[in-house]
Amino acid sequence: MTPRVTTIRSNHVWLCGVVAMCLVATGCGRRITLVPAEGRVTLDGKPIEFGSVMVQPAAGPAAQGKINGDGTFRLGTFKPDDGAIPGTATVRVMCRKDVTQPGGEKAYGPSLIPDRYTRFDTSGITVEIKAGMTPLEISLSRR
Repeated sequence: MTPRVTTIRSNHVWLCGVVAMCLVATGCGRRITLVPAEGRVTLDGKPIEFGSVMVQPAAGPAAQGKINGDGTFRLGTFKPDDGAIPGTATVRVMCRKDVTQPGGEKAYGPSLIPDRYTRFDTSGITVEIKAGMTPLEISLSRR
């Protein structure tokens, strides 16, 4: 009779472990709310024609978007265009032309915008992401 009790307890411990791992993996069932977010990036008043925008909220994963030829972008957090986490967020912008190195390997060239905009901690740009918002206007300057 004793082995039966041990087996039940072992199964119970195993089941509790599996449930705990599932809760940790899914964030205890919490879902992250995203809202549509789009905008336009300009440098000295002219649209940036390529690159990317990344928006980092105070808590949670960053959203990013590819800059189109007219300077517009749409943000996505988990997949393209799915939106961003509402709240205040810091922005960084990347705009580098690919260069071909000797041997044919592709690499990033120098930044085509001032380097300060390429880092969250130096860009000086914050935005407010909220439902129903108007498109973001991210204005960069060489000065």
